[in-house]
Amino acid sequence: MSYAEAAASGPPQSAEEPVPEIIPTESSVESLVDVDSGVTVVPSDFEEQDIKTETQAIRLDLEAEAAEEAEEARQREIEEGEKKLKEAAPKPKKEQKEKAKKAASTVKSYAEIPVVALNGVIGALAAVSLGYGAYRKHSAGQLSWKMVGLWSAGVAAVAGADFAISTWLYQNYPPAAGKKDDDDE
Repeated sequence: MSYAEAAASGPPQSAEEPVPEIIPTESSVESLVDVDSGVTVVPSDFEEQDIKTETQAIRLDLEAEAAEEAEEARQREIEEGEKKLKEAAPKPKKEQKEKAKKAASTVKSYAEIPVVALNGVIGALAAVSLGYGAYRKHSAGQLSWKMVGLWSAGVAAVAGADFAISTWLYQNYPPAAGKKDDDDE
């Protein structure tokens, strides 16, 4: 059934019933937000004005405030950076020379201990051999995560054994007593 058929089947409307008319009044329009009952006249130089609306003026003020805040933040960052640079400035040459001399003597004293020297040689050989082996496997297309994991487990086992042997050697054959006395002074 269509709308027209449904309306036709309803009670008949007599010609005597008046149809209500909508008469606009000022009070009926006042509640609407978009309707402005007054006419606003703008000055003739309106198009030449830089700021045409209050919203535009507020936006420009906010942008100016944001620019000032950004400039202040940038100045603070510059000051903090300069402060950090001054703190990280190089030390006088005398202090640097003494520090380098001390580090060199420490390295030299450790290099004279056979266990430390042997550990250095073993570490270097292990790094070179693992790097070369990994390169060969990669070139052949045979390098996988499983193989890397197995090699890592092997490195861990060798490092553990090296630690145990080094500890045993230090306990049973300590470095010369004269070297310890030189380090204490």
